[in-house]
Amino acid sequence: MRLASERGLVPHQSRTMMVPVLSVAQFKEIRDIRIELEGRAAEAAAKNVSSSDIFALEKMQEQLMVARRQRDVQTVLAINEEFHFRIYRSSDLPVVCGLIVNLWVQIGPLLTLNDFSASATARDHPHRSILASLAAGDGAGARLALANDIMWASRYLEKAVVRLNEPVEDKKKRNSIASVGAN
Repeated sequence: MRLASERGLVPHQSRTMMVPVLSVAQFKEIRDIRIELEGRAAEAAAKNVSSSDIFALEKMQEQLMVARRQRDVQTVLAINEEFHFRIYRSSDLPVVCGLIVNLWVQIGPLLTLNDFSASATARDHPHRSILASLAAGDGAGARLALANDIMWASRYLEKAVVRLNEPVEDKKKRNSIASVGAN
């Protein structure tokens, strides 16, 4: 029931629940709200984050990059979530954090569709800018870096949303063209 109240599940036929398919407009709305809320949390966290938090976040980032290179989707998703929420918890903004959790519930199923073939390298991954801003106590920089991270991931996720919303006939055509091209 909690997932349904947070729009993570929607009622379907015969009293079952299913993961909703977001429209492109819904995806963009959630993305834009995330930029505002998560940016605010990152900005506040820059004033509160400890050196041990920074160290832990740096270790998480190293583990995340190893998992990306190995295309270990489950580990990438788990570490990415832990990375973000460690920052948000440091903001000392519990209401904002609760709203962020709600938005992650709605966007969560899409995260598994991320295209890891276009993974950033360790040096240019958006988390590096977030870490640098947090370490410098630069709230505005942390807000901007967090927004850039969300927009970076959104480039890939929006393509997945478009594919999910394609009519079945278009998907069949795309798959048949792909199989002909492979021959």
